[in-house]
Amino acid sequence: MKLPSYPIATIDPHFSIWSKADSINGGDTYLWCGIKKRIEGTLTVDGESYTFLGKNKNASIPQTDCIITPYVSDYIFENEKVKLRFRTWTPFLFDDFNLFSLPVSFFETSVTSLDGEKHNIEVGFTCFDELCTGRKKKTINKYSEKIESSSLIKMGLMDQVPLNDSGDTYAADWGYVCLMGGNVKAVKEGISTSDGKYAVKRFDFSCILAYDDVYSINYFGEKLKGLWTEGFSSIAEGMKYCLDNKKELLDRIRAQEKMIISDGKKFGKAYTDMLSAAARQVLAGHKLVRSEKEGLLYLSKECHSNGCINTVDVSYPAVPMYLIYTPELVKAMLVGIFRFANSDLWQADYAPHDIGRYPIACGQVYALANPLYLADTKHSYPNIYKSKSFGIYTPLFQMPVEECGNMLILSWAYYTASKDKDFLRDNYYTLTTWAKYLINKGVILDNQLCTDDFAGHSKKNVNLAIKGIMGIACFAKISDTLQIKNDAMATAKTYADKLVSLCGDGDYLPFSLEKPDSWSLKYNLVWDEIFGFNLFDKKFYKGESEKYLKELNAYGVPLDHRKTFTKTDWMLWAACLDETGKNVGLFSEKILAYLAMTNDRNCFSDWIDTKEAKQCGFDHRTVQAGLWMPVLKDKMKGAE
Repeated sequence: MKLPSYPIATIDPHFSIWSKADSINGGDTYLWCGIKKRIEGTLTVDGESYTFLGKNKNASIPQTDCIITPYVSDYIFENEKVKLRFRTWTPFLFDDFNLFSLPVSFFETSVTSLDGEKHNIEVGFTCFDELCTGRKKKTINKYSEKIESSSLIKMGLMDQVPLNDSGDTYAADWGYVCLMGGNVKAVKEGISTSDGKYAVKRFDFSCILAYDDVYSINYFGEKLKGLWTEGFSSIAEGMKYCLDNKKELLDRIRAQEKMIISDGKKFGKAYTDMLSAAARQVLAGHKLVRSEKEGLLYLSKECHSNGCINTVDVSYPAVPMYLIYTPELVKAMLVGIFRFANSDLWQADYAPHDIGRYPIACGQVYALANPLYLADTKHSYPNIYKSKSFGIYTPLFQMPVEECGNMLILSWAYYTASKDKDFLRDNYYTLTTWAKYLINKGVILDNQLCTDDFAGHSKKNVNLAIKGIMGIACFAKISDTLQIKNDAMATAKTYADKLVSLCGDGDYLPFSLEKPDSWSLKYNLVWDEIFGFNLFDKKFYKGESEKYLKELNAYGVPLDHRKTFTKTDWMLWAACLDETGKNVGLFSEKILAYLAMTNDRNCFSDWIDTKEAKQCGFDHRTVQAGLWMPVLKDKMKGAE
């Protein structure tokens, strides 16, 4: 599978390292946002050295294959003497949150003789100082440790100030980069590890790379460590456990991959390949921590889009994968939003957009009227939640209908997967406030932003009105579950009928009530099918699906009639309206074609042009977990 960028070490938003070259030894490695973060791999055969990862003065051994599965990458290299397999993976295990959150990546190598001769073999990795620095180069210290029979070396800034910065395309300058395995040592520009055997036909060497950030999140003044620290006393202990249990962990990851591929195989190989391309950037875009008062928090970074933390309209498209495999993390996405919405600062009758800028979760940053009001230093905005004035925000840039609809839908979706009635009960008052907002707004919407804010404001947006209706219907089901009577479902049905009547007689619904000849992807309509609300006539599913085929370009269906760009997550949600399932496979093929043809060497972008293989913006985004929507629909259709 050809990708614009290849995963090397995917851990979290501050340590997600990729190769932008056609072969991973064709250039340097980078942090997801393009900051150079060099890791080099060297193979020495009979005294002659070759590069297989990164780029240096050595000759490169030819890369002959690349096998990408959801959580494992195998890169194959060959010359006339030997074959090298380099495997890298992270133990993102859904059934074990300590391992899921452990900030480690395995680097495994296997060298076999191709000419039948024994060879002197050595494999080594070097991690450079720049892996530890942020906006400016600073003095790096290197430390060696011993844990039982294993050696560990780590490096980090001499002066550590965790959580001292925030933003979008930047690198953290706190924490420690760690290597364990083989002969580990400090070198002039970094740290390295290697091992050597002589006169052999086969040679295996494994090591572990880790990033211990010390503190991961500032959560309303509470400095939180990664959840893994509950299961391991130190990063050294966690790394040693992984080395000792490598085979078992790989078997478990392979079983998880098998489950994911099996769930998606009915939609074709293009679809499952697309999931494989997305899986690791999705998980490396989050951080899992625990608040003493509020429990698990699974906090996303809105990568390449303002850097916000726990953005509601990023969680909304991301939840399909989590609802299928680990619903507890959906709750962990919602908890912080309710916390902030119930603070003294948030005085609006609609839901907030986010709770800060990663990794500072101290109150919504998006739509701030004057950041200097907060006496901010170094982009961190640590004092927002302490304010009592809602006037620090600009109402024009809020997303009231969008976020209210999102939170109501997400809350009901979480319940359908978990049956956690206490969560609904605990948050019912706030959910009621948001449902009332949607009911008062109706279906003829004013000039609002929605999650597609990059496309600008829009009046009388039909897809946004559908989201509002879905939110009201979800509130009705939440109320029924808690045995609280109201007429919300009748209101949702009335609004659905009114919206359809305002749209005219077409087979598909327009983009805007002001423009009857317009069109757009009606991705929000998928919940009507999943939850079995039946608020909209099924003829619109057919009409929408046929319209998408008419508008289909080389790399997908545009988001709406205004531009040729699209969002890959919304494409797959809209594909679910096709009852035959064929659009899912077809749209997946188009997206894979983009990945193979684009010259934009970034992670799997969700915002692409459909006529030219060009990225419009956004990469390394967690919203690609929304590509699992067809699987979710299959598993949850009519769920309650």
